[in-house]
Amino acid sequence: MSAVLLGRRLRALRRLKRLTQLELASEVGISVSMLSTIERGIKYPRVELIRKLARALDVPLEEFFVLPETVEERR
Repeated sequence: MSAVLLGRRLRALRRLKRLTQLELASEVGISVSMLSTIERGIKYPRVELIRKLARALDVPLEEFFVLPETVEERR
């Protein structure tokens, strides 16, 4: 999966959980700037960070690797 698709998926999942970037970044131990960079598809996170994000969002790791299906993810 490309960095752009993963970033869109991450943003959609974060919004579904009604978390701010600050809340999620704090939960996984990264800066808001880094989270924003990932969500915009500029940087692809390491697998360990994806695991932390999945735990923080209470979703299976596989959620980050499914094809986008919702309008929210296409924005």
